[in-house]
Amino acid sequence: MSSTDTAKAAKPAKASRKEARTTIEKKLDLLLTDLKAELGDTKFRNRIRKAAKLLSKGLDKPKKKAIAKKKVAKKATKPAKPAKAEATTKSAE
Repeated sequence: MSSTDTAKAAKPAKASRKEARTTIEKKLDLLLTDLKAELGDTKFRNRIRKAAKLLSKGLDKPKKKAIAKKKVAKKATKPAKPAKAEATTKSAE
């Protein structure tokens, strides 16, 4: 065995939404050749673009857990409200 066999393959960088859309378009174009013949080039291309846009939607948005943690941390840093001064003045009378 060589050293390259045991080494882990490097992970590809996270693709942007636009790059993901183009790869989805290419794959759908190859898979749906029969539909392309029936619809024609322009209708087929437009529908493939819409489908790729829907499939790639939300790929590079942050996860909701990270946003929720920020809100919890923000609430924890708020100062407490001061006690009312009226309660101490009534007891003094």
